[in-house]
Parts: sequence; structure tokens; C-alpha cells
Amino acid sequence: MSILTVCGAAIMTAVLALMLRSQSPHSALLLSLASGAVIILGMVKNMPDMLSGVRGILADGGIDTTDAAILFKVIGICFVTEFTCDCVTEAGLLSLSTNISFAGKMVVLLTALPLFQNILDIITSLNR
Repeated sequence: MSILTVCGAAIMTAVLALMLRSQSPHSALLLSLASGAVIILGMVKNMPDMLSGVRGILADGGIDTTDAAILFKVIGICFVTEFTCDCVTEAGLLSLSTNISFAGKMVVLLTALPLFQNILDIITSLNR
């Protein structure tokens, strides 16, 4: 799915949802949520190619794949959290969206703790 296809589908969905919103707000919300899910699923099919390319770059650079895996987990958490916050905000639940955002930040911090430990280990080894 190219970015032009994604943007075109998103614009068409937005126009349809705006037209539908006055008659059936629930249907407009479901339409925009379904459209977002289809776009995300369309992008997920590209993940294996992207991951194999990144693995090749990491292998060529001699970078520890454990640290890279943590970084990719953090990026994934950020994407899922942002998508969820946007969907919840679209549904009109701003306070829930704020709570989800906070929870996502906490999960990112917990997931990244091993990286902080690695950085601390490097700093302490330099001081010896």
C-alpha cells in the first residue's frame, strides 16, 4: 500500500465520515475506526521486509541485536499508544486518551530500563 493510496483512502473516509456524522455519529465513528484499522493492517504486511533490512544493517554494523530489539519494542509501543489515543480522542473521551498516553509513557520507560543500565555500565567502565 503506497502512501498515496493511504492518503487518498483517508481523505475519502474523512469526507464520508463528515457527511455521515450529522445523520449517524456512531456510524461515522465506526467508519473512521475501521478505515484506520485497514490502513494499519495494510502497512503491517511490509514489516517483514523492513525487519530483514534492519537486521542486515545491524549485522553489518556489529550492533547488539538485544539493544535494537528494545528500541523497536519502544517504537512499537509508541505507535500503538498514539493510534489508541487518537481513536479514543475521536470518540470524545479526552481524559481516557490522556490516561492511555501516560500509561504508554510508563511502559516505554519500563521497557527501556535495560538500555539505561547498559549506558550506566559503559559510563562506569570509562571511569575505571
